[in-house]
Formats: sequence, structure tokens, C-alpha cells
Amino acid sequence: MARAIDFKTSVAVSLSGLDVPAKKLQELCGREKPAGQHHMRYMPSDIRAARYRAAGVEPPANGQLPLMSKLPPVIVTRMTKGGVGKTSISVNVAAAMAMMGYRVLVIDADPQASASNLLGIETAVYNTDILHIGHFLKKATNSPDADLPGAIKHIYEGGFLDLIPSDITLAETDASLVAVMSSHTRAELFLNRNSTYFSQHYDVIVVDTAPGTTPIGLAFSYAAKDSGKVLTVVEPEGSCLRALDSLASNLAEIKAVTSANVSMEVVINKYHPSLKHVRESMGFLYSKYGSMLNDSIVPQYSGFARQLNPSDKDVGPLVEFESSSVGATAIIDVAKSLIRSYGITMPGLPGDE
Repeated sequence: MARAIDFKTSVAVSLSGLDVPAKKLQELCGREKPAGQHHMRYMPSDIRAARYRAAGVEPPANGQLPLMSKLPPVIVTRMTKGGVGKTSISVNVAAAMAMMGYRVLVIDADPQASASNLLGIETAVYNTDILHIGHFLKKATNSPDADLPGAIKHIYEGGFLDLIPSDITLAETDASLVAVMSSHTRAELFLNRNSTYFSQHYDVIVVDTAPGTTPIGLAFSYAAKDSGKVLTVVEPEGSCLRALDSLASNLAEIKAVTSANVSMEVVINKYHPSLKHVRESMGFLYSKYGSMLNDSIVPQYSGFARQLNPSDKDVGPLVEFESSSVGATAIIDVAKSLIRSYGITMPGLPGDE
């Protein structure tokens, strides 16, 4: 069941990206503080409404999006090495964008289902209720998928954060795609044949792929050619830097075989400036990948490790449960930069500056 989320005024001001005081933000959201509530608590719908009104546009009635056929921006995350925090970053970025009022779909394209688990979908046991992305990638058709809505789980109320979850059976699709002709086109085919549905419901799609080089990962990398890049996460240490080189080589191979020109946008994670090897690795990253580095750096922060703590009832993205923390603040900055670099906006509004 979708959950309601809210956050305090200081977080709302940061999320909105509007250069307005708290009182003005409350006016823009068009909602009075509920009786008996000492401080205003904001919801994603409030931030969305404030963005429209700040631009001199009245929010769409009942949250309805205009009919369009253009696919919203797709952020594909890839890394050839596990354990760098790729899923944590991608899910938290998706949650942050949802809290900003964007309507976000997360596609879990990893059989480990870490993104699904982080968003509250249990996959440790066989779940017949899950219809994962593999079901759709097996189809070589141009007709829209009538069963797509049934695969989507609603995470936040109001359609601000949805998920196509995964489970271990997605590995079967990876195995089957090995023998499929032009398997690298299947993700693009899926996205394009359902572009009208996606454009009516979402402002952005975030795809979390499995570590390594898999048929599904390659297919989504090929589909990323429209944006011209994949989003990758790197920890500033030796083995991760070699994995980044490996990913760059893999994308070069995709270009050589398919002519798809896909670069990288690199987010540095687990940054700890007091460590010598971290400082040395940062020098390498800036010298070799400087133009590809995201301006925001995510620090080493213990809160990320608590996100899936089974003893904590508040399991979920850090930005939702520790929204004022150092880690969450860094994630929000990354989300804002991706909104700019991927050209993510809301229907009827100009691109975010």
C-alpha cells in the first residue's frame, strides 16, 4: 500500500529549489497549516503545486498530466562492480525527486532486488504478485503492454514514487536474452512502445541495473543513447577506479557494435577526505574523468547502512527518514544536478534552471 510522506519546512524549502522564504512557500503550495499542527508539514504535492504557482501557472487539476507521447527522461544506472552504493544512490535520488514533486518510476532491473527491498517490497520469498521487467523484455512487440499497470507498485501516495519490482527470477531473463537476436534493443523497445503511458504518469524513469555486464544491463545501456549517458557511482579507491575503466570500455564496445554513443555521469560516493588513498583516488578521477563528474559528492555516512536494518521499523531511503542529515543533503544536491543535466521538468513548465 502506498504510504503518505511529509517533511518539515526547512527540508521543503531545500527541496523546492525556489528562492523564497518559508512563509511564501506555504502561500505557493496553496494549503493552510492544519488546525492543531504546531509546524507546517509539507507533502510532495505541495512542492509540485508551489513550483507551478511560482512559474505563474496553476497546477493541473487533480494532478492530471497532459496527454503526450514523448518518453520522459530515463536515468539508467550502471557499474561493473558491486558494493559501491549504486542502488542506494539511485533509489535515494528517485525518492528525493519524488519529494520535490516529480512523478518518478523506478525500474528494478537487478535480480538481487536491492532497490525493491529498499522501497519496502519483500522479495526474500517467492512472490507471485511480482511481475518484473524481465516479463516485458522478453516481448518482441511494438504494441503497448496492457499488463504494465499491474506490474507497478505504488510506493508514495499520489503516484509520486512508483516501482516495477524485481526478484531472483529476473536472472532467468538475463539467461534467455543471451540467445535472442538484437537483445540489446529490448529495453528501448519496451520503453518506446509504452511511451504514451509513461508520459501520462511520470516525469522521469530511474532504472537500477545489476553490477557487472549482463544482457539486461547492456539493453538498458543501449536505451540510454537518447540521453547520451548512463549514471554510475564510484567509491574513490583502487578496485572501483578499475571498475570505472571497465565500464567505460564496455560503453565503447557498445558504440563500436551498435553506433550508440553513450557516455557516463559519475557520482562519487563514500567520500572520506582524511584518508590518503581517497585523496589520491580523487586526483585520478579528476584527471581522467573530470568532465564526467557530478558536481555533488556524497560523503561517507553511517545512515546509508541503516536503510535496510531489519530491527528498524523505518526502513527505506535515507532522504525520507533522515531528510536533514548530511547524507540526505548530499543526495538532494545530486538529484537537483540530475534534474538539470537530464532535462527533467513538469508538464507545462519550462526546464528547471
